[in-house]
Amino acid sequence: MATDSLKVLTDKSEVFLKKFENGIGKFSANALNKHVALYSHLLQEANSIANEFSQYLDNWPSFQNTEAAEESFKKELVTSKIGQWFSLYGKIASHELYFSSLGRNGNCEGKIKELLEINFDSVVRFKLDFKIKALYSTGWVWLIMDHYTGKLFNLSSNREDAFPFSGMSPLLAIDLAEHAYESDFGSDKEAYIEEFFNDLDWKEIEKNLPIM
Repeated sequence: MATDSLKVLTDKSEVFLKKFENGIGKFSANALNKHVALYSHLLQEANSIANEFSQYLDNWPSFQNTEAAEESFKKELVTSKIGQWFSLYGKIASHELYFSSLGRNGNCEGKIKELLEINFDSVVRFKLDFKIKALYSTGWVWLIMDHYTGKLFNLSSNREDAFPFSGMSPLLAIDLAEHAYESDFGSDKEAYIEEFFNDLDWKEIEKNLPIM
């Protein structure tokens, strides 16, 4: 694939399905498997667009001969295909971060604990800040490191396809769409958030810290 094409993304579904085959804490295997299936569908859509974009690039010289065809191509590509891919990428990347963070007993230790204490005064206050944002968000909440200041903060969005801006490294993400929690927790969003904290793998989360 050409390096200037939209990126074809690696499907990690099998890795996540194996990880979740017995469930995680109060997250049932059935609910997690359905969530991974949604992620896989999003990824297939994104890769279909990426492959189509690559074909457009290969055929670009043929568009140069007809001005109308060229303009039609540009309009479709710029306003639709590229925008669709980046919208899908936001969902995919956040889901991968979310799935990767689950899997242990929620015990926070090591360098990431030190950073949380420096930036939030304590792990407890970090969780409270994160939880309040999550309760009133319908998209995502991420724990972010700002490359310019080195500080950690929690960033929320009500858009399911959003993803943190450049200059930031997302370390942790929670999915706040109803499909993430209603199967196991019904409408009890707070119980879902608390269980999320209980099942975090902070050693895995620490691996997302950037090398600065």
